[in-house]
Amino acid sequence: MPPKQKILFVALALALLSWLGWRQLGPGKSQPPKQVPAISWVGAPPDRVVMDPRLVFQRAFWRSPAAGDEIVHAERYEWHDADGVTKWHWFMEIKPSPELIKYLRDDNAFGLTRTSSVTWSDERPAWFNFDSSQAVVMNSTQAKLQLIFKAAENTLYASDSGAGMRRGAPEPAKPTPAAPIPGRLPTSPPPSPKP
Repeated sequence: MPPKQKILFVALALALLSWLGWRQLGPGKSQPPKQVPAISWVGAPPDRVVMDPRLVFQRAFWRSPAAGDEIVHAERYEWHDADGVTKWHWFMEIKPSPELIKYLRDDNAFGLTRTSSVTWSDERPAWFNFDSSQAVVMNSTQAKLQLIFKAAENTLYASDSGAGMRRGAPEPAKPTPAAPIPGRLPTSPPPSPKP
């Protein structure tokens, strides 16, 4: 085969392969997401996984994210029974706005204390793995809320977990009225005459 025909043949083959690739991944189609390692659950896996960043943020901080808050990752896991949520755990990675840093760290909206180390959970997403040196770590003394501020990267890592809503005490039994003790006077009013 002459060299010009070889070049033409190779050009046509490349054009055909390019066209097939474009048809496979064409407009409106996206590549499949990269597989992330699954979490090895100690007990049963969660019944519900919430990955809506705005919803996870609102449930975590009791407010909506501001325009300057970029939520990089957010996941909330919930375990349920017939009565509702029995256990929950959430994780977030955020590029916080100055207002969020002020609210969480400077104003200390959740009454956290500074500590020297992060409490790692065995059941966490793969992306919730970072070097906590050179970070401001704030933990709750009575709960599991922790905030990790990495100023050099302008990144906030946060996590919390809990046991769900505690059930209330059962309603007390209503006392049954006791029969009146017979005495001198009747227990019911006298009949009233009708005109």
